[in-house]
Amino acid sequence: MKKYQISAESEDQKSHRSKNPAPAKITQRRYSDFFDFAPVGYLTLNRDGLIQKVNSNGAVLLKTDTSSLLNQPLANFLSPDSKIAFERHSQQLFDTRQIENCDLKLIDSNQKIRWIELKSVVITNGDDSPDKFRTVIKEVTDRKRTEEALRKSCDELEQRVIDRATALERVNEDLRRQIFECEMAESALRESERNYSTLVEDALIGVYIIKDGVIEFANDKFAEIYGYEKEELIGMQSLDLVHPDDRPMIREMREKRLLGENVPSEYEIRGMKKNGDRIWVVRSFSVINYKDGTAISGIVSDLTKRRKAEIALRESGKELRILSNQLLMAEEKERKRIARELHDGIGQALSAIKFSVENSLSQLRKVANQSELESLEMLIPLSQKTIEEVRRIVKDLRPSILDDLGILATITWFCREFQKVYTAIRIEAEIAVDEKIIPTPLKTVIYRILQEAFNNVAKHSRADLIRLSLREQDCSIMMQVQDNGAGFDVNETISMKPSRRGFGLASMRERAELSGADFDITSKAGQGTTIRVKWNV
Repeated sequence: MKKYQISAESEDQKSHRSKNPAPAKITQRRYSDFFDFAPVGYLTLNRDGLIQKVNSNGAVLLKTDTSSLLNQPLANFLSPDSKIAFERHSQQLFDTRQIENCDLKLIDSNQKIRWIELKSVVITNGDDSPDKFRTVIKEVTDRKRTEEALRKSCDELEQRVIDRATALERVNEDLRRQIFECEMAESALRESERNYSTLVEDALIGVYIIKDGVIEFANDKFAEIYGYEKEELIGMQSLDLVHPDDRPMIREMREKRLLGENVPSEYEIRGMKKNGDRIWVVRSFSVINYKDGTAISGIVSDLTKRRKAEIALRESGKELRILSNQLLMAEEKERKRIARELHDGIGQALSAIKFSVENSLSQLRKVANQSELESLEMLIPLSQKTIEEVRRIVKDLRPSILDDLGILATITWFCREFQKVYTAIRIEAEIAVDEKIIPTPLKTVIYRILQEAFNNVAKHSRADLIRLSLREQDCSIMMQVQDNGAGFDVNETISMKPSRRGFGLASMRERAELSGADFDITSKAGQGTTIRVKWNV
């Protein structure tokens, strides 16, 4: 079957149709039904962009009844920037007389923006100076939002890579390669959607009509998607093109649809090609009157490349999480090593120096004057202060009490040390969990999140009370840190670039999620902040 094409009828065609009026009327009615009930919007416009003809789905997309749209400029429904794009689209269409497409923004009476995709062709009718063109419109708002989410995700991923560039340059090169591959996959996906996402008279996407479960019509693109010749598809059971595992669902949807019950008008399923390969397709449909009976008209697009890209993106994210977890583990090991070397090396050396100075003073006091020993005696408190500073650094890097006595004793020690520094902040702690049920790796995570949460309170909240809770509940461990400080707008802070919002919140969330926890933060200006973390054990 040849692709549909708009052209002037020849005299022979008219004569033949006049001799066979009944088939001509049937054909005209079929095309009229296909036009009126097509699952996409059809419009005919003149050079000035005035709507000359529109089907029901076109009116639905423009949220106006069909009669009110006639002789109305399509630009009235577009955003200012899209009006300019539409003018360029129309001019280029008449200049090239080729199929042209573009994406535009619709604005309704509530100032709500929706995206549509146009694919247009000039109506020649054998005239060297055509003055009309036909276009197909389809809403692509979800696609645009998906693209924006993907771009935002890639931007955040790139920022995280940049933050760790110094220490992880070799790893970052691999991540940049993965990001580039994701962008290429996204570009290929957009190209695939542009090629298979709309319908004009010459059928640029798969179009089909099914009646009583049998394929009555299929265009070239539909046949190409499933790897058949069109002649092979006519009369075939439509379920033969569906993966066996999805056939019960399609059969149930078809029965409900024909009974007038609500079913999704667009859905994704697995399909089977002629050679046995499995593919992913998206289908959109509408119920029409065809051959004096109820039938289903729909369009289909191949989503196999997009599915593969999504799988690749998920795998990339999984690898990134594994890498981040390994980095955190390496950081803790390095902290522990440095703390041990400071304690065993510098700490012991300073203690030995202090002991030697004290011993020497004891001997010199017997033979020297007190005034001669004053400079040497000043070394003792200086040595002691240096020893205490080394101990503080060791505790900040990795408190030995965490490895020796466990997380519960560490929390008690940390709260006590915190109050020594920030005397204006009270701490109310409720610990109701058995040390034995907390896995060893999780103890470090709990301590680091607690440490960061308390530091944030001290630096930013202006609070005078912290309530800490760590308890066992329903086979899970719950930790909550709540303050009565100034609070902040969570959404605004999260939406900031990482370089502006700092690493505190991101570090806590990352540690929690990498350990398999649910992380939640709530805050409101003037009402303090609450951080909740839940681990299943």
